[in-house]
Amino acid sequence: MIRHLFKLIWNRRKSNFLLITEIFVSFMVLFAVLSLVIYNYSNYAKPLGFNYDNVWQLSPRPNSDSTALNVQVQEQLLRRIRDFGEVESASLSSSNTPFAFSMMNTSLSYGKTKDLLANFYEVQDDFKDVMQLEVREGRWFGPQDDASRHEPVVINGMLKEKLFGEEEAVGKLIPVNDSTNYLVVGVVDYFRAYSEYNADEPAFFTRINLSKNKDRLWSSLLLRVKPGTGVAFEEKMVKELSGIAKDWTLEVATLEKMRQGKAKLTLVPMIALGLVCGFLIFNVALGLFGVLWYNINKRYAEIGLRRAMGATAGQIYKQFLGEVFVITSFGLLLGCFFAGQFLLLGVFSLSTDIYVLAILSAITLIYILVSCCALYPSRQAAAIHPATALHEE
Repeated sequence: MIRHLFKLIWNRRKSNFLLITEIFVSFMVLFAVLSLVIYNYSNYAKPLGFNYDNVWQLSPRPNSDSTALNVQVQEQLLRRIRDFGEVESASLSSSNTPFAFSMMNTSLSYGKTKDLLANFYEVQDDFKDVMQLEVREGRWFGPQDDASRHEPVVINGMLKEKLFGEEEAVGKLIPVNDSTNYLVVGVVDYFRAYSEYNADEPAFFTRINLSKNKDRLWSSLLLRVKPGTGVAFEEKMVKELSGIAKDWTLEVATLEKMRQGKAKLTLVPMIALGLVCGFLIFNVALGLFGVLWYNINKRYAEIGLRRAMGATAGQIYKQFLGEVFVITSFGLLLGCFFAGQFLLLGVFSLSTDIYVLAILSAITLIYILVSCCALYPSRQAAAIHPATALHEE
């Protein structure tokens, strides 16, 4: 039966070529969209490594050129914010706070691993409480680091895996230059600050020590407020801080709103691609349905003759379904060949699991689609009465 179906398809290869091409293109588009969806979902399902609820970001920008005066005002702002009863903890930070449109990275080398690109975040000791980080190995920054010979850092799990593998990371020195080393004092599991849909990348924290960095200004201040604290406190806080930092620009945003803004950057293109893919699949479905309908009308005599020679309605039904599956298989085999090149060549640096899952999902969806399109025309072919068909012929 299968051999007969292949022979039928081969004999009509010219008329089926367009259909096979449509299925191939649909598969490739579906494969691309599913790879993107699965990649983003797999990232979304991973922990962020921090809690952004009730965390606000204050961005103070001075209008004076006097560094000494600005540093003094910065410290006054920090002290005043920590004095508010609604604030549980606060920490200065570099501009690349969670969900901000800012990134800071550098290359690290250790042992055989050379020039590993890692994100780094400058934070104060209270950052751990603000973001509710959990240190799985070692410890977080503390006053004991004031006298450290080397600059203390806390790394995330991905950086530990890339640099140290199965080795113990805490206590290791990571060379920065001829005179400076990072001393690993702790390890956190995750810290995916850029977006919920971004991959888990190597990252580490360096410590802001105000007594050592007397001439530096940090562009962000993160504060965790008590649950239920709202706009009224924000207005009160900005009003009081404006009295301290006269002529400064003070902007307040919640990490929740920043997270939503970042999520749109990922979701909008994904939805747009999904709509394009859906429109293409819908057109393929219409085309497939039309071709089957046309074939049945064109092969009316053949069907009638087969019925007259004893073929049952079930056999006619299976024949047309089988032809559709064979045509679909040709298109999918061609698609799998090209999709496999993405996997073999490591295009876009996605994991093998994502490509394999996308291929299997696309194959399943295409087969479901063609099955739905073939059901009614096949049933119509099976319902043809032999006497009627031969009489019309």
